Amino acid sequence: MRFNLTIIWLILVFTVFADQQSIYEIDGTAVRSYNKTNGPKALVKLNNSIENNNRKAEQVYSIRDSFQISLKDSIHWLEMEKNTDYTICIEEANEGLWKGNDFSYKKEQNCILLNSGNYVKNGKIWYVTKFGNVFTFNILVGMKYIDLSKEKHKLGYFGPEYKRKKTTKRENPHVFYPFVAFEDRVYPDPPRLENINKVLIVDKYKVTDCEIIQALWDSIPNHIPFKMRDNQMFWIKKKNSLVKNGYCDAHDSAAINLNPYLALMYANARSLRDGLKPVYSFEESEDWKICQLFKNGNFGIRNESLNIRKSSFTFIYVDSTSNGYRLPYYDEWMALARGGEINTEYVWGDSNDSVNASQYAWFGIKDPRDPKSKITSKVGAQKALLEHSCGRWWQTSRPVGMLKPNSYNLYDMSGLVCEIVMLPGKSIFHNEILSCKGGFLADPLDSLNLGRHCDYSQTRDFFYYGLRLVREVKK
Repeated sequence: MRFNLTIIWLILVFTVFADQQSIYEIDGTAVRSYNKTNGPKALVKLNNSIENNNRKAEQVYSIRDSFQISLKDSIHWLEMEKNTDYTICIEEANEGLWKGNDFSYKKEQNCILLNSGNYVKNGKIWYVTKFGNVFTFNILVGMKYIDLSKEKHKLGYFGPEYKRKKTTKRENPHVFYPFVAFEDRVYPDPPRLENINKVLIVDKYKVTDCEIIQALWDSIPNHIPFKMRDNQMFWIKKKNSLVKNGYCDAHDSAAINLNPYLALMYANARSLRDGLKPVYSFEESEDWKICQLFKNGNFGIRNESLNIRKSSFTFIYVDSTSNGYRLPYYDEWMALARGGEINTEYVWGDSNDSVNASQYAWFGIKDPRDPKSKITSKVGAQKALLEHSCGRWWQTSRPVGMLKPNSYNLYDMSGLVCEIVMLPGKSIFHNEILSCKGGFLADPLDSLNLGRHCDYSQTRDFFYYGLRLVREVKK
């Protein structure tokens, strides 16, 4: 009888961990027999075997260094820091089997000793009892598990209002607001309370230089092949100072030299590295008219890869069914930045006191080499230039996670470098394709108001963005 139970147990274990694998290129293209890879694009096997994130309520643990886990829930989420050793212990250990290839670990009595690894990562390990019960441990390295559905969120802001009235010409040719036959006060993104029925896995910190380089290593040239923009040359020079698969400090400098194309490539690379299906697919084009936001949420951008000489364009298909990493949507970012607090116009609250703000955000720091470093918000024309500089700054970076986090324990949600966000099929302010939220290191304090935004459109293709990725847990 004991022999038969052992056989059954082994069959169950084999069934649980049987791989159903697909292979994707970094541009989101599924590799089939008819389309072989044509360049140094990373190929990663995708494991779809156990993605049961829609089971019963997930439980999250956030105690550093040691996890004591009761097996009353089948799904667990463990939040960890990079480059750290952890102990995971089962309270009701009963000679079960540990299984998982995402992390290095060793078994010690009813515990395992696990190293979280060198990069931001979402991986899994499993514990299977001798009776065939399976317990899944989702390990989040450098990320937070945030259930936005637990509370209502304040979205929008009391930003600059304007009057709409019947008219035949624009009073200000630089303001692109619709005209109607009555007068009222309008906010482009009006304040409101809304439900967001989503569970998100969110980067704890802004994405860092080292993470970008390591994820896109094979897509970054080893030398500067032709005359490039400063922000493009930055990545090639930075790569040459690092070692492939080398060490990435958790508090490395925030990436501040990203264009949207590289940001989306990085999101796909992260998905592939973690065995997830990429969210974005790329289709190259020579038609500039694709640089727009479409009603289904797809959009077009300039192709600003690091190994293409002539200007071209890329259509981005967004797969809403994918389980991989993506840019947050505009309203998601607003909810994450406020951290569940509904009466706040800044990440840290309503106060615009610079001493309080400096505990949460890097701001007001100008690089003396920057031609704009002498301008001041006290002069009218220069104030407008400051407010609309939108990524034109020549600035160095700062380490992530050195200041106070917001109420969701997310760091640097304001200041340092703005974070690219997507729009759900419609522009909010004018004709923006993407927006960037949070402000820059060189910005004055009032530019860190949550209503501020820096937009990417056909005519405003700025180059010095940053980002923070999210991954949606399907309910």
